[in-house]
Amino acid sequence: MKPVLLDCTLRDGGNQNAWHFTPTDVRTIVTTLDAAKVDVIEVGYRGGSGSRDSKAAGAPAHCTPAYLAALPAVGHAELAVMVVPTACPPNALDDLPDSPVSMVRIAAYPWNIAGVPEYVRAARRLGLKAGVNLMAASYTTPEQLARIADTIRAEPPDVFYIADSFGSLTPDDVRDRIALLTERLPIPVGLHAHNNLGLAAANALAALDAGATWLDTSLCAMARGAGNLATEQAVAFLTAWPRHQTRAHLPSVCEASEYVAEHVLPRPMPVRRAEIAAGINDHHFYFQNRIDKISAQYGLDPWEVGRRLGTTRPHNVLDDEVERVCRVLTGEIPS
Repeated sequence: MKPVLLDCTLRDGGNQNAWHFTPTDVRTIVTTLDAAKVDVIEVGYRGGSGSRDSKAAGAPAHCTPAYLAALPAVGHAELAVMVVPTACPPNALDDLPDSPVSMVRIAAYPWNIAGVPEYVRAARRLGLKAGVNLMAASYTTPEQLARIADTIRAEPPDVFYIADSFGSLTPDDVRDRIALLTERLPIPVGLHAHNNLGLAAANALAALDAGATWLDTSLCAMARGAGNLATEQAVAFLTAWPRHQTRAHLPSVCEASEYVAEHVLPRPMPVRRAEIAAGINDHHFYFQNRIDKISAQYGLDPWEVGRRLGTTRPHNVLDDEVERVCRVLTGEIPS
């Protein structure tokens, strides 16, 4: 079976350059990926990412009607936008049927998944496909994931993803989660992998082995922190391995990745201490600078602070969360 490849460079990649893609960047990425027969191209967020200051962000951070109208025509790929419910109410989708976009992906955490069916219904009323990305999937137990699947099954989208938001999942973790979801959901299941532990490709293959049929990728791995599964590498291993197949044309995908490397990426995608620490300790990458700074103030080992922070499964990236862990470790407050 040929997996559906969804490239999210213009959406998730914006975490690297504050979504400052030029019109030439957008046109080149979309037209080259379309010519390469990548199945879905996610062109940005509708209404903002919800996690970063978007006042100075570029056009793909908002996907206004003017931005969407200027997108180049596509012959193979579908175009998608992502919405974060806290940043984009359902009625903000009403103009999308007049745009080139045919799919809306709804991003939700385990603790706010209950609001997702409303968004799926809103997208369906507008004649749009709906996808759901469960962020912070590493924070779910099997029992919690089963309950989430029950919620999703009440108003099933066209595809349901787990997102390894902190890059902490191993192939065994991915296999177990995908197997549970494919057993409980009557819809396709996908994986959005991050590469903090160098496991994005291995996790993608584990997901496919367990029944996933959709994969998220981005050119040059462009995304937050250590980045995503690279589109060009995904197409390469799917092309090279007879067990797997792809519609995508590798030379054309590499043409797109070379363009991003030379004209878009502000710096090579790093996998250094900060990225690895976030993955091994299972917390948001944006915590790491806070952990380093506040741990030093308390005279604590930032690796231990990060480890303890990850076990608390924090909902928000705040100094207060790190402060509380440090105070527990120093005995100022009970655990």
